[in-house]
Amino acid sequence: MGKTNENHLKRLNPTGTEWKDMTEEQRLALKKQWDAVVSDPKELYCTCPRTGCRNNHNCLQCVTLHRYYDALPDCLRFVEEKIDDGIPETCILNTHFKMQNDGNEDTGMVDPHNKLESRERLGRSIKEGTLDIYQVMDRWDKIAKNPKNRACRCKNTDCWYHGNCVKCIALHRHYEGVPACVRYIIDDVEAVADRYWEAHPEEK
Repeated sequence: MGKTNENHLKRLNPTGTEWKDMTEEQRLALKKQWDAVVSDPKELYCTCPRTGCRNNHNCLQCVTLHRYYDALPDCLRFVEEKIDDGIPETCILNTHFKMQNDGNEDTGMVDPHNKLESRERLGRSIKEGTLDIYQVMDRWDKIAKNPKNRACRCKNTDCWYHGNCVKCIALHRHYEGVPACVRYIIDDVEAVADRYWEAHPEEK
């Protein structure tokens, strides 16, 4: 586990005792703190600006779809962006390459090293009618609604929010991290970023 995820878990559980070693009293005390977060409507609100997306305000389908492509939903992308801060766009891990490239393998629109330019090109092709966004969304619907893809992958099955994507995402986002099911992506992003800084220490 990378330092970003480690620091997040320390903020999430500041007791210094691992979840598996906590007493029931310690867990209930922590639950009071967490419940205060997940009961706040402002914390539960969908922050994705893509309001036309079929999965907007549907955390389960949104995280299922992005996880299928090893990508993060918009509401969690700030963690990735913080790691990549200061690194040239062409040197970061393009976590949206698989999602952008699905169905566009032979079009030349997707650059594996530049997700922002790829997004702009894809956006223009949708507006110009050369890319059928409805076909794309139909394909995504099948992925997001597949029970195998939707199953909660967190091993902490005794957590009060296990299987509740809305509250799980809200809680981890509040503590500047991501849920367990997509934590591997953050480790991958951090590994690429670490290699860049090791090769360019003068830029830090």
